[in-house]
Amino acid sequence: MGTSQALIGARVLTRRPAEANGDHTSAFTAYEAELRPYVAENQAKGRAGTAAFGGRVA
Repeated sequence: MGTSQALIGARVLTRRPAEANGDHTSAFTAYEAELRPYVAENQAKGRAGTAAFGGRVA
């Protein structure tokens, strides 16, 4: 999951500033909006996996 997140994040991070025509504020806002659901989903999966093996979930 972590490697996939890194690759997807890198792709989005290169695309959004190019689409924003130099407006870094809107580029990073769009980056956050696009990545947040994917990251949240993978964090939930990680917590569920930890709990399934009896680990503590913060």
